[in-house]
Amino acid sequence: MQDDAHKGFREGGPRQEDLIRSAPTEPQAFLRWSAQREREDGKFELSRGRVICEMINASNLHSRVLSNLVIELGRLLDLGRFDIGISDFAVQTPYGVRSPDVVVENARSLRVLSTATPLVIAEVLSPSTESTDFTEKLEEYTAIEALQTYLICSQDERRAWVWARQTDGSSPGRPLELVGREGAIALGGLNVQLTMAAIFRGIPDVPTGE
Repeated sequence: MQDDAHKGFREGGPRQEDLIRSAPTEPQAFLRWSAQREREDGKFELSRGRVICEMINASNLHSRVLSNLVIELGRLLDLGRFDIGISDFAVQTPYGVRSPDVVVENARSLRVLSTATPLVIAEVLSPSTESTDFTEKLEEYTAIEALQTYLICSQDERRAWVWARQTDGSSPGRPLELVGREGAIALGGLNVQLTMAAIFRGIPDVPTGE
């Protein structure tokens, strides 16, 4: 199993490789193990029996969109009823353990390392995660029965993709794509809407560099 874990390694030097080799692949043991890691070691996730390490090196645009999401959610939500987790807070999926950029769940008083019942998950695209946000993570997140909304946001332009749970409990095969300053995203289970203007405050309408 440790050989399979090592195959999930993506970035970093010898220290990250050693950590990957030592990482447990049972979800609860992995959560305890990852909680003891130093932030400079990177972000560790577990997917399909593989331990994955990504270096934490977010751009200012990524940080801005992430901050916008958290600030707006904090403004809209009753924080006595809901908890907002960011980046280091883990989500248990049927496939392993992920650490989304943003996760919203019903408030709990327990001191826990993860949730298995997120209502909303949001990822902000970055070059190192873009391919998995639309593929592996999409499959893993939408397999969580409690999840009502999976949101992906660009960091380079005002563009978002939304998978919202249908009334029959299914997840749509194709996302709703929103572009520009107008429009809003209804967050199932929270009874609020995130406006595109709020999410992308300070982000250009077209990709940077064009």
